[in-house]
Amino acid sequence: MTATPWRLGIATGCNVNVPIATTLDIFADAGAGAVEIGTPPRHFDPWEPANVHPVASQLHRLRLDVASIHAPFGGPSDLSDPRPERRHAAIGAALVAASTLGRLGGVHVIVHTTDVVRDGQDVGERLRHCADSLRVIAHASTQIGVKLVVETPLPHLIGGQPEEFAWILGQLDEGVGVCIDTGHVSLGAGWDRFVDVAGRRLVHIHANDNRGQFDDHLAPGDGVIDWQRVRESLRAAEFSGWVVLELACAGIPAAPEISRALQCARNLLC
Repeated sequence: MTATPWRLGIATGCNVNVPIATTLDIFADAGAGAVEIGTPPRHFDPWEPANVHPVASQLHRLRLDVASIHAPFGGPSDLSDPRPERRHAAIGAALVAASTLGRLGGVHVIVHTTDVVRDGQDVGERLRHCADSLRVIAHASTQIGVKLVVETPLPHLIGGQPEEFAWILGQLDEGVGVCIDTGHVSLGAGWDRFVDVAGRRLVHIHANDNRGQFDDHLAPGDGVIDWQRVRESLRAAEFSGWVVLELACAGIPAAPEISRALQCARNLLC
């Protein structure tokens, strides 16, 4: 079997209540080689500059590469909010993450379009606000030296339908990348369509499995996703970016379970 041209990492925000220092030690013990930095407040707070240097030192000591950072999302951090002050706050949060990523030596800033349920909303207005916000983040990220990467939402959220996501991408510079979340798109049965929409912008995968009803964030192979199809379609798309595991942990993640999840991903995708 020919080796795949992409690299495997794992997201640190598997439990928002576990400090990042603890998580990084566990991931290193589990054999991880690269991470995506999560930004939940109780996990890692990039707003406090003094928090960044210890993380950088720990990453260096553990020989962990930084694949990416996930910008804050949900609640007040919504790029499509009709209130300008809320949008500006969400843009600011994404740019803090981008600046932190630059200090840590990573490249991809992962950003959600919006986390708002479509029902009862002016979808067109929300999409326009989202695209405007993303243009600001993309321009500023380029100045910082990192790359904006837009993640595919869950299907019931604004932007979560392929046509909506395609419209957003059409408003952005071609240098903006795409992250396909395997769990999100599988719940909407939209894998093939999203791969087509992303095209050559596809630079990042959030890899997680589910049981077909909820965004469970299981290890690959523990749910119903057809991973052979995922692997073959990524090869056909000439994907050469990062594949980052996004897992959900009920408590402090256990190194053996993380190691098992990484091996499952290697077996199914690499």
